[in-house]
Amino acid sequence: MSLQLRKFFISLLQVALLAGIMVGIVFLAIRPDPENYFAGSLLQVELLEKTPSPRIILIGGSNVAFGLDAELMQQTLGIPVINDGLHAGLGVAPLRELEDYIRAGDVIIISLEYSIFINKSAMEGDPSVLSDWIEYSARRTKYLTNPWIETPGLYATMLQRKVNRQLNSFLFGGSLSEVRKIFSGSKFDANGDFIGHLKRKSLARVKIISAPYLGTSTQEEIFAFLEDFQRTAQELGARVYFEAPASRNTNCRATGEKRMEDFYRAIEKKSSIPVLTPLKQACMADKYFYDTPYHLNAEGRSIKTKHLIENLLKLNVVPMQQ
Repeated sequence: MSLQLRKFFISLLQVALLAGIMVGIVFLAIRPDPENYFAGSLLQVELLEKTPSPRIILIGGSNVAFGLDAELMQQTLGIPVINDGLHAGLGVAPLRELEDYIRAGDVIIISLEYSIFINKSAMEGDPSVLSDWIEYSARRTKYLTNPWIETPGLYATMLQRKVNRQLNSFLFGGSLSEVRKIFSGSKFDANGDFIGHLKRKSLARVKIISAPYLGTSTQEEIFAFLEDFQRTAQELGARVYFEAPASRNTNCRATGEKRMEDFYRAIEKKSSIPVLTPLKQACMADKYFYDTPYHLNAEGRSIKTKHLIENLLKLNVVPMQQ
């Protein structure tokens, strides 16, 4: 190797080393935002670790975080209830995480958004959302669909988002309240429920997207995944049920009655997980939604939770404690 070529490779190595050091400094210097919405996931994991069984665990996207009242369920049923719902953009990664905490006697209620059933990429999760979630616990990379392939890209996304957050903090004088709005990690209660929206006025109904929930077909991978999850839970002595996600009448009408019926028939046919929700309860009046076709406001949350409690008791899933 010529002297010039050797110098070139030495220079290249020095630049790479310097870049690596700079990236490391950025990661260490810009800590996870303690007020970020995803900081609430640390509370949920703590509840999964420390709450004794038997217990009810609610899991899904933000429809669960916003739209089910675990505290009310716990008070009514006399059994610990944990809300482990967070964000549909995480796909099924939180279900993989939950598998590490399942115990005998647990009742797990899954309420996934419709997008996960029709879109494989939605099932795998959105990189920016996953990077925010993983920032609070690096071990979560093992819950990705393809950890070795996805992790480098997610950490690059995480770095970019850390820098953007720091710039926003500078522009807003150190406060990110304008960026976060209601989505703060401090707005999760002791049961893991997100409560930051409950006293807020709902968005005007015409401003909430009215697109269909479902396409003409579902993707098979999600049903295979749910069957594997069901098998794992049963081996650990837990039971699994499916609850319809919060569904807005306008979006249900845009989807069509037949497609909604076909979706629930598909769950019953392709999955061994029992469905708790009668189809007539799946869709709710527009006035019960806060800001998206999945986020219930305080009144809608109360109604949906009471329906879930009634269905659990009716099916003797959780006998009323004396």
